[in-house]
Amino acid sequence: MSQPVVVLAPNPSLLTGAGTNTYLAGEGNALICIDPGPDDGSHLEAILAASEGPRRIATILLSHSHLDHRPLARALAERTGASIRCLEPGRADDGALPLGDGERVQCGELTLEAIATPGHAADHLCFFDADTRALYSGDHILGGMTSVIAPPDGDMVAYLRSLERVRRLRPAVIHPGHGPRVDDAAALIDEYLHHRREREAQVIHALRERGGTVAPIDIVPDIYRDYPEGLWPFAAMSVQAHLDKLVAERRARRLDTGDSPRYSLT
Repeated sequence: MSQPVVVLAPNPSLLTGAGTNTYLAGEGNALICIDPGPDDGSHLEAILAASEGPRRIATILLSHSHLDHRPLARALAERTGASIRCLEPGRADDGALPLGDGERVQCGELTLEAIATPGHAADHLCFFDADTRALYSGDHILGGMTSVIAPPDGDMVAYLRSLERVRRLRPAVIHPGHGPRVDDAAALIDEYLHHRREREAQVIHALRERGGTVAPIDIVPDIYRDYPEGLWPFAAMSVQAHLDKLVAERRARRLDTGDSPRYSLT
C-alpha cells in the first residue's frame, strides 16, 4: 500500500514546528483526509489540488479539536461532500459525526481503527492501520519534538496511559501531526516514556530544592533553562500536568489560589 500524501499547513511556530501535517491516505478512488488543519484558504486549495484526479476525499478524520487541526474540516467537507468523524463532535459546529474508540473506518482498501488516546487533549484519537502497522498519531507523538500537556484538558496520567496503550499496538511507522515521519516507532515511544519519567524526577527535585509552596512557572527555569524563553509559559503547563499527576498519586498537595495553583511535596 502506498504512503500517504502529506500536505503541510502554512502555520509554523514554536509549538507546531514546520506546521500541521494533513494526510491524504487510501488506495483506489476514495481518500481519507486526516487533520485538515487551521482555517486557511491556501491550505484548503493545496489539499484539494493534492487530491485532484479520479480520487476524491470521502472521509475526514480528526485526531482532536485544537485550532491547528480541526477548523478547516467544515470548508473541506463542503467542497468535497466528505463526512467528518471525531471523538467529540460537539467541540465545534462543523457537522461532525461521532467516532468511538475501537471503531473502524474503511475507505477502499484502507481500514483505520480509532484509538482513544487522551492526554494531550481529552478528545484525542490516533488512527491505526493494522495491515501496514502505521499509526497516525496526531499530537500524541510528534516528529522531532514532544507534546505539550496543558491542563485541564491535558492530563499527564491519561497521557502516560495512552502512550502505553499505543506501545502495545507495536506500530512500525508513525505519521505524526507535526514533524517528519518516524520509521522506528518503538524506539520513539520508549524515548517518550523515558522522557516523561525523567521530567517527573526533575520536577520533584526542583520542588524539593525550592521548598515550601510554588507555582509551576517558578520551577520552569530550573528544568527548561536550555529552551527558548518563548516556550516557558507552555513548559509551565506541562510542569503543572506533572504536578497534578503527583497530587493524584498523593505525592504532592495542590493549593488553588486566585491566579495559578501552587504545589508542595507531601
